[in-house]
Amino acid sequence: MIITKTLEMGGIYREDFIKYFLSIGGKTENLEIFKGHYWEVEVGYEVWSMMGSLKLHHTLITFHVEEDKFEEFISKFRLNFLRCGG
Repeated sequence: MIITKTLEMGGIYREDFIKYFLSIGGKTENLEIFKGHYWEVEVGYEVWSMMGSLKLHHTLITFHVEEDKFEEFISKFRLNFLRCGG
């Protein structure tokens, strides 16, 4: 069974997601859909918005991953894009 999940990722450039999915073996023809052995990911376009005087961007990432690999795949993704501020 395939599990599908969409995450809205803010503050990280779309190109960083593309580099990540290519680095873990993803294949793509259009830089939007990346396919691996047990996963497929859609990387949406960056959307910019204003919050007061701040200009922010976010990207939607949709995962389609085999159920038995899902938690590990998402955990590695989140750890790779973990950001801390102070």
